[in-house]
Amino acid sequence: MRQVLALHCMLASGAAWRGVQAALPGAELTCPDLPGHGRAPDWDSGPFMDQALALAMAVAPEGAFDLIGHSYGGCVALRLLADFPDRVRSLTVIEPVMFAAAAADLRAAQRDDMVGFRTALQAGDRDAAARAFTADWGDGGGWDAMAERQRVYIRDRIHLIAASGPGIADDAHGVLDRLPTDGGPVSVVVQDNPPAIVAGIAAGLRARMPQATVTYLGRDHMIPITDASGLAAHLNAIWKDVDPTP
Repeated sequence: MRQVLALHCMLASGAAWRGVQAALPGAELTCPDLPGHGRAPDWDSGPFMDQALALAMAVAPEGAFDLIGHSYGGCVALRLLADFPDRVRSLTVIEPVMFAAAAADLRAAQRDDMVGFRTALQAGDRDAAARAFTADWGDGGGWDAMAERQRVYIRDRIHLIAASGPGIADDAHGVLDRLPTDGGPVSVVVQDNPPAIVAGIAAGLRARMPQATVTYLGRDHMIPITDASGLAAHLNAIWKDVDPTP
């Protein structure tokens, strides 16, 4: 059985991978909850990515494994690859929000786009902050289309978006300069017709890792949920030439 570590996006949980797991009968996915999500411990107020990486490595399969990460989980996956390159057989990141990888003009535009979110969060208006955030980084359905239980889950955790900021906007952990330029396959998956910042991040990662490829899949940011079968087929295509033994 192929051993896989799968890291979810912010405001979700390890359960976000259920559809992908169901479509991958030949793989065993380990899907930890990141800090403050699901059943994981609350954020400890230290560097968010440090705690996220520690939680992931505490349950990671022994030896080498295939690694997948979505959105912020993709950023933690990039950090894991930089810190523990010998543990990663292959890496697939789905729309990783590693803003620091994009060109300066795209980063500036992204900061401007997030003004409404930051203003609402600073004012303590969690609903407005969640509405602003999910408009750009949701499944396209919007805040009002969500079930109340989902809105409560997101509202209660919306402050964690700001907590994750230094690691992705400023690359506080120096990940980008430490990414390997060889080794196992690296796949960057983005939606069809991605937003400029998403395309810019993919281009920045591709420039830093010559072994990386960029694949277009799905219609929105939440690809592991909205196109689980398509993502599973893509993963199988990557893994067919990767020895699954630890």
